[in-house]
Amino acid sequence: MTDKRFEQRRTVLKGVISASTLALVATSGLLLPQRVLAHWPTDAFNSKTVEDALLALLGQAEIADDEMVKFKVGSPPSYAVNGASVPIEVQSSLKDIQRIAILVEKNPNPLAMSLELSPSVKLPFKSMIKIAEDSLVIAVINAGGKLYKTSRMVEVDIGGCA
Repeated sequence: MTDKRFEQRRTVLKGVISASTLALVATSGLLLPQRVLAHWPTDAFNSKTVEDALLALLGQAEIADDEMVKFKVGSPPSYAVNGASVPIEVQSSLKDIQRIAILVEKNPNPLAMSLELSPSVKLPFKSMIKIAEDSLVIAVINAGGKLYKTSRMVEVDIGGCA
């Protein structure tokens, strides 16, 4: 009977030591991705309008609509059954792409995604976003010091934002 008690005691002690070590490491900041958090565009993600989000993210710049940016949302491309999980795809033949931003006009916070790309990243880029209601979805690409924009109207059956 004492062997079983010692096994339980060892198991409890191992769990307590593991949990306290993990808590200590987490509170010291060693588990935080400092490089990612350092570049987090808080103002852009907390903006309430598309214009404010673009201004906070990319600054004052003129946006040109361009045929070199192809953008697909949903499956089929203009319709999403569930707004909580809407596929997007961005394609472009532009060179020197520095940033891609995806904005949803009628979401509570319009900036759905912002990516800072390295030269080794190749498009197309595919991901999933949330859409609250029928809305205009906008893709903005910063390449070669210019901004290129394209947009699609997307219909949603079930909203994905609370």
